[in-house]
This record gives sequence, C-alpha cells and structure tokens, in this order.
Amino acid sequence: MSASTTHVHSYRTSAAHEEIVTSVRQALHQDGKGLAIRPEIVDELAVHACAVLADVIAAVEDGGPLDVITPSGSGWPRPGMDWAQLLRMGTTLFEVLLPIALRELAPPDDAAVTRISVLLHRGITARVVHDPLARPVPPSDLILASRRDERRRMTRELHDQVLHGMGLAMQSLDLHRYHAETSPALARAKVDRAIGLLRQVMSTLQQFSVELRRSVEPGGLERALRSYLAAHVESSVNVVIRTRGDLTSLPADVNEEVYLIVREAVRNAVCHASPSRLHIAVEVSGGTVRATVADDGVGFDPDVSPVGGGLSSMQERAMLLRGQFTWSSVPKVGTRVELRVPLAGDGQ
Repeated sequence: MSASTTHVHSYRTSAAHEEIVTSVRQALHQDGKGLAIRPEIVDELAVHACAVLADVIAAVEDGGPLDVITPSGSGWPRPGMDWAQLLRMGTTLFEVLLPIALRELAPPDDAAVTRISVLLHRGITARVVHDPLARPVPPSDLILASRRDERRRMTRELHDQVLHGMGLAMQSLDLHRYHAETSPALARAKVDRAIGLLRQVMSTLQQFSVELRRSVEPGGLERALRSYLAAHVESSVNVVIRTRGDLTSLPADVNEEVYLIVREAVRNAVCHASPSRLHIAVEVSGGTVRATVADDGVGFDPDVSPVGGGLSSMQERAMLLRGQFTWSSVPKVGTRVELRVPLAGDGQ
C-alpha cells in the first residue's frame, strides 16, 4: 500500500472517528436489555470500531482477499465478559459501522456492498468476539469479576466522599488557625464547618462498614437485608419485608448475589424514586428463589428516560446465576423489579 493511500485511509477514519465514538456510545447506552458496560469499556469498543473501519477501507481499496482481517491480539475481550454480551456488542458495532462504511466507500454495485458487509463482519469478529466463542468464560469467573467491580465502586466512593470530606475539614481547621487571633467569629465558623464535614465522613464510613460486612452467612439473607434497610432507608419510608420458604437452603453464591441485586434495587428506589412505601419479598419454593422489590416512587417512562446502570447491573448479576430479571415502571406510580433464579437440581 502506497504512502498516499495510507494518507487517504487515515483522513477518512479520522473524519469519521467522532461520529463512530458518539454512535457507539449512544447505541450501547440505549440497549435496555441489560448490557452493564462500564464507560471505559465503551471507550475501548469505540477505538476498536474505528480500527475496524480503517481495516475495511484498506481491504476494499487495496483489493485484498476477504480473509485479510485477522485477530488484533490487543488483549480484547476484557476479562469477565461472556460470549452473549460480546455477540450483542458485535451486532451493535455492525449496525453502527455499516452505514458509515457504505457512505465512505460509495460501493458501485450490490457485489461491492456485499464485500464491504462481509469484511466488516469479519473485522468485528476478529477484534471483538473471536476468543470467547471458542472458550466461554466460566460463570464462577464472571461472578468474581462482578464482585471486583463492586469493590472498585466502593474504592471510588471512599476516595470521592471520605478523602474529599476529610480534605475540606483539614482546610477549615487550617483557616481556623489563621483567623484565630484576628477574627474569632470567622475562626469559630471554620471549626463548625470542619465538625459538620467530619460528621458526614463518619456517617459515610459507618455505611461502608455495613456494606463491608455484607457477606451473607448461610441462612442469613433476611438478616442481611434487614440490616441494610435499617442503615440506609429513612424512617419516613414504610418498609415491609416478607420471606417465605427455607432460605437456609440457598447456596452461598446465590445468597450473596440475591442480596446484592435486592440491595441495588433498594438503593435505586431510595436514591432516585423518593418513595413513601417499599415492599421487599423473598421466596424459596419449587427449586427456585424469587425476589421482588416494589416502590411507590416517581417511576419513569423507559421510552423517554434512559435505563440506568443500576438496572443493567442487576440484570447482569441475574444472568450470571442463569436467572431471569424483569422490571416495570410507570411515572408517578412506581417501579417494580423481579428476580427468579433456578437452584441446582431443579432441572433447569
């Protein structure tokens, strides 16, 4: 390939780069079926999409064979992704890139359109979905990955809330010392502010202490849920929790993941829905555990408001347990989420 051809390829992919990045982000975030994709992964996919387009343009204009695109060896896919997720990502990339590729290359006939489609498909497969199709990620590895993500979330919140609050308190104390002799009233105000900030930090640390003790002992799911509700739900909210069946029969991993899903549903309701009532139910029967969280909060219209990361995270956790996760919401009425997980030995 000549230097001038390389320049043309670079110019075209550069011109389309911003459009690709924006389109990939929008398409992935609009997926309402539970793709819990972190922002950095979306960014990586956008980079791969741009590289695929460059590969396709080069292959078409150089007239190479259809198998010119090979796996990138870039370390993608990321650990913790299963084959179903990656196939859906690949489908999304194809839908985003095909119209851009056709516009950039302006194929003269149907045969050229088919060639571009095939190259695009092979490029996405090579860069995004080639490895897990041969070696699906074990569910146990996916569960471990989801727990690592949970620890990363807590680390970010510790940094953003606790360290930031302590820094502001230290700053107020330093200002108190500066104003102590020249302006006693201002100095006292700085001390009062520092005290208020430290109280907020203590409250945050207490909440984290509860979360860090979240591991559910066998049979302790109800106790863990009640402990979380007592620590994180205001007394003004009427909370009802009901359990049925033998919760002691739940395996440890199921206990933990069901707790995390229900906890996230409660957190979503409390933080975003302003409910006056919250109903939680957990039932074990017929080789299945079912959990429901319903609130009477503000609700939302999923056709208007984008689905948040909390719902996607819950659905992903349910999928790791080979379970089903559904939700419904009506503006000014409330939101309801339901989880159903088959237990080992139920024939599912």
